[in-house]
Amino acid sequence: MSPSISRLRNLCAVAVLSLGAMGTSLQAQSAGTAELSPLQMRNLAANAVVNGDPRMGYQVATALLQRDPEDTEALIIRARAARDLGRLPEAIATAQRAWGLAGNASERFGASMVMAQSLSTSGAKTRAQIWLRRAAQNAPNDEFKSIAIRDFRYVQRTNPWATEFSFSASPNSNINNGSARSTTRLFDLPFEFQLSGAARALSGVEYSTGVATRYRLLETARAQNDLLLRLDHKTYTLSEEAKQLAPTTEGSEFAFSSASLSYVRRGFSGADNMLPNQFEITGGRTWYGHDPFMEYLRIGFTQNYVIAPGSFMFTGFNREYQRSLSNRQDVDSWGLSTGMRVTLPNRDRLTLSLFATNSNSIDSSLDYRQVRLSTRYAIARPIAGVSVDFGVEISQKVHETSRFSRFGQQDKTLALDVTGVFNNLEYFGFSPSLTLTARKTNSNIGLYESQGLGLRVGIQSAF
Repeated sequence: MSPSISRLRNLCAVAVLSLGAMGTSLQAQSAGTAELSPLQMRNLAANAVVNGDPRMGYQVATALLQRDPEDTEALIIRARAARDLGRLPEAIATAQRAWGLAGNASERFGASMVMAQSLSTSGAKTRAQIWLRRAAQNAPNDEFKSIAIRDFRYVQRTNPWATEFSFSASPNSNINNGSARSTTRLFDLPFEFQLSGAARALSGVEYSTGVATRYRLLETARAQNDLLLRLDHKTYTLSEEAKQLAPTTEGSEFAFSSASLSYVRRGFSGADNMLPNQFEITGGRTWYGHDPFMEYLRIGFTQNYVIAPGSFMFTGFNREYQRSLSNRQDVDSWGLSTGMRVTLPNRDRLTLSLFATNSNSIDSSLDYRQVRLSTRYAIARPIAGVSVDFGVEISQKVHETSRFSRFGQQDKTLALDVTGVFNNLEYFGFSPSLTLTARKTNSNIGLYESQGLGLRVGIQSAF
């Protein structure tokens, strides 16, 4: 975090340090015999720090604090001077005191920026990011907010740790992926079977929480090597209608949790930067209804080819082995993917993807071939302050054999979603998001015909 001198002058000015031109040089002021006013002393101290003389800035700021221990501007100047002198514990403590005494947004902005600089220099980059979010929240105008965001992104890039939290609440008409029908034909018999309430679509609300933390093991000019830990949990509550349909069923019976640890390497396949790639190996465990469900190991590789700034093509493969920890059978699967992302002249982004999966298991419901085609479109210019992107996916899944039909099982699925991020409601760098989803599956076996509408409310980082 090394803002230019002009920007640092502006930063100090916005913290009410008044770096306006003074008629006398620093040398004359420091050596003169005339008594200086507190405002002139603040000018002198701030100019000294900006011009690379933190020792003088520290001494003058200290003199101001002897006069008034609660001089917020002097505290900000001394914190910055102490940071430049390498007195980091003192800089952090002084910036903390300035934050506590700050009486307006400009002073809070200055105090939080100096605190973030001191923490970053001391190596506490995650805490520095928190203070930079505070700075962005208290920035007196867009220019100073952009400085805080710029510094946040710099610290984020240089921080070996990166942690993201997520939470969403999602009303959904089919939380259990149940059948859209009340009866179905089974075993190719010419009459209908009544489906139990738990086998039918149950409406309710999904609550999802998650945390992902990344630690950068090694970074060079040509590669990044990361460890990634993810923890996710979903649970549900049933609507009154669903409780009447399945009175003995609890929403927590469909709860799903997962934990995974990944090694991810991003690098380049050639001497230039036109062929970025990613290798990933992930091991994880899942729980269903709070009971152990299965554990898995997945290996994947993706190769990209940059065709223009912001546009690339990709192809990849993955292999996954799932070992059952429940009544579920083991699975051995592989997948292929290909597609492209194009940045259009208006900065909108279009993504086209094709996925193919072959899943092998002695359980016919887990033994299948699937092809998925998806497209996403992200609109660059917000609409009434809302960033919008939407997607469409179609898929076909074929089971050669089925427990319910001698003709196997064939499913066709259409899924739609649209997400809006409300940028104008940003708070400490986070904005609310709203996602509407719709999904419909047609199957030759009525038990597997389903449809659902969902509305997910969540938050995401604005920078």
